[in-house]
Amino acid sequence: MGGMSTTKSVAETANPTAERPASADAAAGLGAEEFAAVGVDAVVERFRRPPDLDDELWRLLRQIPPGRVTTYAALAEALGDRRNAARWVGEAMLDHDHDDGCPCFRVVRSDGRLGHFIHCGGTARETQAELLRRDGIVIATTQRHRGNESADRVELGRYGCEPVPGSRPLADLRALQESLRGHVRLDGVGELPHCVAGVDVSYANPREGVVAYTLFDHEGREPVWATTLRRPVRFPYISTYLAYRELPLLLAVLDAARRAGRLAPVVLVDGSGILHPSGMGVATTLGVVASVPTVGVAKKLLCGSVDKETSVPPDGAAAAPGGIISRAVRQDGTVTATALWTSPRSGRPVYVSPGRGVSVRGAAEIVCHWGRGRRLPEPLWWADRLSRQAAR
Repeated sequence: MGGMSTTKSVAETANPTAERPASADAAAGLGAEEFAAVGVDAVVERFRRPPDLDDELWRLLRQIPPGRVTTYAALAEALGDRRNAARWVGEAMLDHDHDDGCPCFRVVRSDGRLGHFIHCGGTARETQAELLRRDGIVIATTQRHRGNESADRVELGRYGCEPVPGSRPLADLRALQESLRGHVRLDGVGELPHCVAGVDVSYANPREGVVAYTLFDHEGREPVWATTLRRPVRFPYISTYLAYRELPLLLAVLDAARRAGRLAPVVLVDGSGILHPSGMGVATTLGVVASVPTVGVAKKLLCGSVDKETSVPPDGAAAAPGGIISRAVRQDGTVTATALWTSPRSGRPVYVSPGRGVSVRGAAEIVCHWGRGRRLPEPLWWADRLSRQAAR
């Protein structure tokens, strides 16, 4: 793809800020009032050490007295995000340190039906129903509208109880992330960099992650340098909050690359950039917080739609070099990303959007240049491979 030229050596581009801390220039991502109240280092620290949602969830659940129940949605609302956190609350009810005094049986669905419950012996529904009856709660059995399957329900009007919200941590995290959005800059990298890096996170288990960083020069098919780090994972997976789960690992590996003099001028991230419901995918958030140019490469289209009539770059070309097909992705009428079919063997595109410091066209050109016939560009393919191997 045209429009860029290589000018710098690997040594020059891989270490532009060797002594600079990862939080440097992060103030560019927030408004003056936010930084006056919080401070640059404190904002970065909130991404490095997100709040303990498990502790807050169980604090809320312990408020529910015997003889009462609450719902997944009510707990999610008390955490600060009813829409996105209810699913995680249900998953937490199935995966936690359970004992005979655990109050998890007092959580039901929004319509009163018995729901997810961790149990030993019997069926989950039978065990939960028995515990609720011992609590003095009457269980009604009703027929579902479709089929003959019956459903046990609790009358929420009689037994329902909503926890008193505390710090509402998810609302606070969402506000912090949204405060970055208006300060994202997509210009800066005006030429094809001589080297790029890819970062990806794999999980050894739900509580431990492995992050990989791979550095590629302009022509290489294998990394010229790579590293992996293993770290505890403190934040669960909740839709639209991926940055808080993965940024502690991503920031740590960028720190390691910087100390080794191997920080690339552009970092490819396995995840969304501005092509995100909030405009702040993990690639964009990482770029702003760590003050590095980033590109998001996502496997799923979270929002927007593919414009099959428009290619990127918008020069009238139907395809990118090497047979890579490119199509624009629009959000509210604006081109914010590119759908790239990078492999003739795959009918599935990747969705490439700027994170920070790169244009829509520039992001597509970088991914195309480092594509080698696989669905993912080489830096991300290798980062995925190395992180999975290290997580075994």
